[in-house]
Amino acid sequence: LKGSTPAFDGRWCGPPQISASSNATADECLLAKVMITRAPTVAFVAVAHVVLFVAGSVVDQGDNEALGSLSWSPTGASGDAFLELGSRGHLERVMRNMTTSLALEVAPLDRHPGLREFVVSRLGGGHSTSALSFLQVRSGAGKKASAATKVMSADAARELLNGMAQEAQGKLDLEGVKCADAHDKQHAMTEGARQDIGDYNAQAATARARILGTETGISTFQDKLPRLNEALRLHQAKCQDDIQALQAQIQLVLKDVDTLGKVSELTSCGINLKTSLLECRNSTLPAADKASAPAGQQGLSFITFGHRVLRRKVAQLQSSAVRSAVHQALADVAESSASATGRSRSRRHRRAHHRRRPRSLLQEGHARRGVQAPESDGKNATVGNPLDAIAREYGRGGCTVRAKPTCDTLRDKFLVMQANVADKADSLRNTLANVESMCQETAGNYQAQIEEMSTRLQDQQAALAEATKVVIEAEEQSRLTGQALQRLQQEAQNTAEQCKASLDAIAQQICSIKQIRGELYKMEAKRPFIQDCEVSPWMPEECSVTCGGGSQRMVRSVVVPASLGAACPPLTMERKCNEQSCPVDCMLDDWSGWSACSAQCGGGIMERVRQVRMQSSGGGRPCGSTLESATCGSDPCDTDCSLSEWTRWSGCSKACDGGFMVRKRHVAQKATGQGSCPAADSQSRLQYRRCNEAQCQPKDGDTLKCTSKVDVVLILDGSGSLGQEGFDQVKALGQKLVSAFQMGADGAQVAVLLYSGPSSWPDYQKCTGGTGTVDLAKDCKLIWVSHFTADAGPLSGQLPTLAWPKASTLTSAALATAEAELRGGRADAESLVIAITDGRAMNPHKTLQAAESLRSKARLMWVPVTRKASLDDIKSWASKPVADNVVLVEDFDELSSARNVNRIIADACPKVE
Repeated sequence: LKGSTPAFDGRWCGPPQISASSNATADECLLAKVMITRAPTVAFVAVAHVVLFVAGSVVDQGDNEALGSLSWSPTGASGDAFLELGSRGHLERVMRNMTTSLALEVAPLDRHPGLREFVVSRLGGGHSTSALSFLQVRSGAGKKASAATKVMSADAARELLNGMAQEAQGKLDLEGVKCADAHDKQHAMTEGARQDIGDYNAQAATARARILGTETGISTFQDKLPRLNEALRLHQAKCQDDIQALQAQIQLVLKDVDTLGKVSELTSCGINLKTSLLECRNSTLPAADKASAPAGQQGLSFITFGHRVLRRKVAQLQSSAVRSAVHQALADVAESSASATGRSRSRRHRRAHHRRRPRSLLQEGHARRGVQAPESDGKNATVGNPLDAIAREYGRGGCTVRAKPTCDTLRDKFLVMQANVADKADSLRNTLANVESMCQETAGNYQAQIEEMSTRLQDQQAALAEATKVVIEAEEQSRLTGQALQRLQQEAQNTAEQCKASLDAIAQQICSIKQIRGELYKMEAKRPFIQDCEVSPWMPEECSVTCGGGSQRMVRSVVVPASLGAACPPLTMERKCNEQSCPVDCMLDDWSGWSACSAQCGGGIMERVRQVRMQSSGGGRPCGSTLESATCGSDPCDTDCSLSEWTRWSGCSKACDGGFMVRKRHVAQKATGQGSCPAADSQSRLQYRRCNEAQCQPKDGDTLKCTSKVDVVLILDGSGSLGQEGFDQVKALGQKLVSAFQMGADGAQVAVLLYSGPSSWPDYQKCTGGTGTVDLAKDCKLIWVSHFTADAGPLSGQLPTLAWPKASTLTSAALATAEAELRGGRADAESLVIAITDGRAMNPHKTLQAAESLRSKARLMWVPVTRKASLDDIKSWASKPVADNVVLVEDFDELSSARNVNRIIADACPKVE
């Protein structure tokens, strides 16, 4: 049998007594060693029917008793159901169906010629011809009988048959072990295939779940991307429209600046052009002249130039707001001229003149409410006045000639107006820059969102492709493994059927031997008690190892000892066990650090990885995930700023007359994206509380004294709009304020700046544009009366002697100059700037910028005088709270009064007496 099957290779040898007495060769022995190949897809195929003969062997009772243990080595340790075949119960069932004729066909009688002939001679007469013919053909019984037949008895035959039964029992044990091992291996492969199918199906299910997730993400991104692109397109289109509109406005304003420059040239003192003014009604003007009238003033009285050339220049202004501003300026000039004329007349004539004087646009409110201006009767025209013809041209009651203003007043008005329009152009440029910056920032935000969403869409699409690939591969592997499982199951069934047939055949041999043995005694009319040895089922002991291949000892005990029957088979044997590879757990390296977040806001992903140091095997713990991801950057891209807690309340800003305590909230974290943040002066970040509301009482004299350590810069307005009386009052107030500060090393030090502005447009451009060499005192009318000093005497005596600059109002330059002076101040002293003015600044936008810069270094107070001061602008320029930093004075007559001095000192100084 050696090499008869790929899964069976070896020999089985009887005990030494058998080999020695029979002179059996090694090739005649079947060693008790079974090797079963472990190819994963090849099932073990058992031998269907094995019949072993040892030629010339003679087995006696002594040899049977001398049998020791049968040593063999299987490769499995389960499937012991096959070991039950050949048990007492199984043999009894076979014996019930055994007949003598079947026994003669099955029993291996030809292994001993004498035995064969003896059995034929004893049993031949009572059995069928076919059975005898079968034996005769196999044994040559047709020839002459052997001499041995004559001397053999039933007892001798019994001993030979017992030996054959014992040998068959050994084959039955060996075949059962082979079949059990084969079953275990096939069962393991079948279960492994089922496990693989389960794993593949789990992989496919996980991948399908990921497909659903990625499809949802892809659908979301595909829905959002077009909307983001459309929002970006609309934003860019709106920005383009806004930018073009601002650029067009800037061009219009610049043209108006040029036009105003030409009007200013025509009205300068060196030009011999009549600059008388007319008070007219819009309804009386020809169509060509109505363009110079302020918009919305049809049927109302307004002031315009008497000269047609000047009216045509005003009509060329592009902006209706600028045209209205021109007429407002002319109304102010006419009113100023009328006031100057009225002061030289008697009170009665002044009242009469006041009733007839033209209204400014600020006074047109009554007309807007339906009160029509009185029409002139034309009698006011002076005889011989060249403007009478214009009045006659518009008809009776059309226009009234007004007094001719001084060229200085008219020049200053148009210079201020021209500066304001140029300032508007600067403001529009800043607005344009802000719009462009905001548009770029917003577009960048949209583009960043689009790029990030496109990247995430690509990632989702890649994940979808990968998950789809996993599903396809897992399903294909599951299908192939399912086919392999079917083949394994079929092979296992075939092997089980073959094993059962083989074991049944060996069991039939044992039963046939016992049947013949009994029949022989019957033929001799003997009834001896024959008891074959009966043993218990095999009891496996623990395997020597749990994996990697070990040995297992199988034992059984004698249940019924032999009596004239077959001796007991081996009671112990060894077989291989747990030959599966030992489990090796997967070994992984440590996690790497987290990667950078894929998005700083709006939701991103960060990842970390680890490498496989050793893959698992033999059922060891599988490798865990080698890639880990976590969400990050989950904060919205557009977040509002976060604010700190409120600070403590500050000290009171004033010692008396009601001051304020302040508390603030600072920005703890800036806003991001399109998020917003409350302004620093909003109520959510800045709060005030009233304090020290008791009225101030001067300690000595009528005025308060400031005893605080403070560096003060006084800015005195010397513009032409003040008039000589107004300028004298400004100087008087400056002198009293200087005297009100207690000066010294631990007290105040004061600097005084007298300012006005340029007298011409070229000078204005030099003072504001940095073109050419600038003389601050001559070109810009910025005159330092004194830099910081602690000597009040000389400074107080110098103020009354100041000359009136009598020019425009370049407030922005005055603030910037005062800021430069503060650099020479004391580090431990509070910085304070007090500005005294009567009118509008030439360039409000630049003035606001200068005020904001100055407020970052010092406290800025304003003392506006008369209704001409732009209170809204001044409030935006002043430090907060406005109530402590804007001291409004109604007219110049009261400007230097002790009451106003005390108001200013009380607001300016934390410590007074």
